[in-house]
Amino acid sequence: MSDIPVFAVIGHPNEGKSSVVATLVENDAIRISARPGETVAAKAYPVSIDGREVIAFVDTPGFQNPVQTLGWMRKFSGPESEVLPAFLAEFADDPGMAHECELLTPVIAGAGIIYVLDASRPMRQVDKAEMEILRLTGRPRMAILNCKTGEEEFLDEWKAELRRHFNMVRVFNALRATFAERLRLLESLRALEQDWEGALGRVVDAFARDWKRRNAECAALTVDFLRRVLTMSESAPLAEDEDRAAKEAVLARRLEERIRAEEGRLHDQVCLQFRHDRRSFALPEQSVLREDLFSTTTWTVFGLGKTRLVAAAVAAGGAAGAALDLATLGHSLGLFAGVGGAAAGLAALFKGEGLVRGRLMGMGIGRRRVQVGPLGTVQWVYILLDRLLMHYWYVIHWSHAVRDKDFLPVPADGGKQGLTGTWDREARALCAEFFKTVRDGGTDRAMDLEEDLRRLLEGELDRMSRL
Repeated sequence: MSDIPVFAVIGHPNEGKSSVVATLVENDAIRISARPGETVAAKAYPVSIDGREVIAFVDTPGFQNPVQTLGWMRKFSGPESEVLPAFLAEFADDPGMAHECELLTPVIAGAGIIYVLDASRPMRQVDKAEMEILRLTGRPRMAILNCKTGEEEFLDEWKAELRRHFNMVRVFNALRATFAERLRLLESLRALEQDWEGALGRVVDAFARDWKRRNAECAALTVDFLRRVLTMSESAPLAEDEDRAAKEAVLARRLEERIRAEEGRLHDQVCLQFRHDRRSFALPEQSVLREDLFSTTTWTVFGLGKTRLVAAAVAAGGAAGAALDLATLGHSLGLFAGVGGAAAGLAALFKGEGLVRGRLMGMGIGRRRVQVGPLGTVQWVYILLDRLLMHYWYVIHWSHAVRDKDFLPVPADGGKQGLTGTWDREARALCAEFFKTVRDGGTDRAMDLEEDLRRLLEGELDRMSRL
């Protein structure tokens, strides 16, 4: 028996065994196919936390001949404890029993059993044979009802039969299981066998600590990202005969590309924290995160109108570098503190109302320099945070069992896109002060504000992961 808890995931072909394993061990690379019989050999997938293996799940082939297997076991005349070794000795070289031998081998070695079945279909005689085989093993066992089509018409029938053969029965959708649901499943495994309570208790604690560490790392990465992005700018010399607006447009596009790249790196780092291969993770087609950061759609979807933008800048004490003209409700509002005309991508949102401004710097006699940036309104903090929080929500709800599906989890706030819009005044005041301090280059309060913002984000990520 292994030094860590081991569970063999067993069931009929194409019932979702590999999906359950992929979700529990957070492994995008586990082969999952709609074709039955893809798994032909048992394979163990250990879970490592802080460099130490804490639990392992064994993906097994599906039953091939459960009725014949059960018939042989019932005829076996030796001690009950010897039925499995005798079965393997009898059929080790029989191709017709290859799957049964593979799936029972880890059970003989001392693994617990997780039996996976699709409860959206009616029960068959072959299912009852599989249940009885697993009961005869005498190993601690849990049944997982995985309703693949979402239908629950036969759920009560399945539960009644499963309770006769298994120590515990749970409903678990591997494609949509949240962290909280996975943790509850692990906690349930503790009750299967008294001798495992201590080891599985340590596993549950390790999972919870590791998730907290991931959230803390995501929060720290986000604060670092904001500090860099909010101070970015682009500048270049401007010749006497050079067109200033054209130069500003070039610099604005360059700055936008840098900011997009920084956001992309942050989102990739969040994926890695939750063990997603960025190449396999895909946003839903209808997600606003597919829209460009600087598009009108992005700002509209997050509910930002002109009045709210002005109010946000006023709340920040004008720290955005936005020249507020209160008499005209902010016709001089700036996104970049130093872009002129309609150079930046967001200028179209206000139809050329001087959304962005330019700044010229002297460079001695006869020489000038034009600068674009930094970002010129506190609302950028909320836009960037909302996009990060939405990305985080997709990542933690993107099951490692999903393969090429347009999966859209339920929005964290019940439908609103801008999650920071639900924050209280104290939290938003913290964001505004952070923005002002970073933009003004203040040092006395900078570290304290970064720490406060990091803690705020940690709390928000923890809250979201438990919904």
